[in-house]
Amino acid sequence: MIRAIVIAALAACAAGWIAYVHLWRYGDAQPLVYRLGTLPDFEAAQPFSRVTTTATEERVLITSGPRSSSGYALEVRRAVVERARVSIVVRELDKPGRTEVTYPYRLLVFPKLDKPVHVHWEERS
Repeated sequence: MIRAIVIAALAACAAGWIAYVHLWRYGDAQPLVYRLGTLPDFEAAQPFSRVTTTATEERVLITSGPRSSSGYALEVRRAVVERARVSIVVRELDKPGRTEVTYPYRLLVFPKLDKPVHVHWEERS
């Protein structure tokens, strides 16, 4: 009898946590209002994303590293502000282009939100 009560209580706690994470913490998504910035002569040796915060704005630099063609680009598929984070989904596009080493990146600039930024690459493992 006690074992069944404990199992039911654990199941209720697990269901409550899942509801909290998916419905409340990552719910109430609103579009992120941002502008794209530029970096002159920028060359990243490897893929990364970096968040820089100033007094009034945040900058998120997302790069895929060096590529062998001018046909590569990064596309911001989705950028939203949720209750507990900023979620950005990017995708690398590959189109025919000139053969030369390029360094595709996106620099998103938006007002300071004081929330963690999560960058997810679409169609990458």
